[in-house]
Amino acid sequence: MSKISPVFPSLSLAFVLALPLGCDSKAAPAADPKADAKAQEDAEAKARIEKRKQEREAKEAAAKKEAEDITAKIQQITVIPDGTKIPKKIGEACEQVVAAQTGFMKKFHPQIEDAALTTQLGLLRKQCTDMNKPKVAICQKFALEATDELLQKSINEYLPACMAKYDKE
Repeated sequence: MSKISPVFPSLSLAFVLALPLGCDSKAAPAADPKADAKAQEDAEAKARIEKRKQEREAKEAAAKKEAEDITAKIQQITVIPDGTKIPKKIGEACEQVVAAQTGFMKKFHPQIEDAALTTQLGLLRKQCTDMNKPKVAICQKFALEATDELLQKSINEYLPACMAKYDKE
């Protein structure tokens, strides 16, 4: 019997193991369809999230712009035109505010009957009289008369705006 060198079995084992690595004639294994589907779902979800984010940001920007427009318009209409005679008595000024509020209600809420406005107009008259500032009242009157569709839900902002402009005078 011949004696086999201990190196030979090691070499043959290395050769057998190296063959599949060096002579790979097969194409790369096909990608996992589940992984591809998952990746596509993730990409679509990411796109939907990004689209919703852009829509939300656009909506927020539009709301901010509308609020700025309303604030600017309120500042524009809460003025007393030059040459306006300011009543000396607060009662006269408040009656003009009440008349302007009645006109506002008839213009924007015609379905509400005059009888239903009695309490609201009484409270407005009392608030105006208690304030005792004829210039502020006249400012509020002109603002109510100038109210348009954009401002109809913002009339509660008129008094603070008028007070900021005319309360110190």
